[in-house]
Amino acid sequence: MITVQDVNPTNVITESTFQEKGQAMSKLTIAYRNLDSSPAIEEQFAERFADLEKLGAHIESCDAVIEASDRRQVSGREFTVRLKIGVPGPDIEVERRIGRSEPAPDVNQVIREAFDVARRALLERKSR
Repeated sequence: MITVQDVNPTNVITESTFQEKGQAMSKLTIAYRNLDSSPAIEEQFAERFADLEKLGAHIESCDAVIEASDRRQVSGREFTVRLKIGVPGPDIEVERRIGRSEPAPDVNQVIREAFDVARRALLERKSR
């Protein structure tokens, strides 16, 4: 199940729920800040999350926040992705930011990087 939260400037949260075909997914929640929700971004999160679930790490939940800088810059915007992955034991928390010193070429890059860090953390915990 994927839950999408669209946080608009008045702090009203809109949720949408999606069910993957024939798959039992852990709960994935996506919140947008200073950025409009996008089916392409949701698909990227869902694909990356499904890859994490294949590791067999008993993921109970994943709360994801994607945030764009609120100020418009001539050279581009800064994007931040925060993941909080609920697993037995302490949760895994990841934060990746891109576009600070140079424009972010693609919002998908910061999503990939955040999930790569989460993947390494899950593999490290699984090997203990």
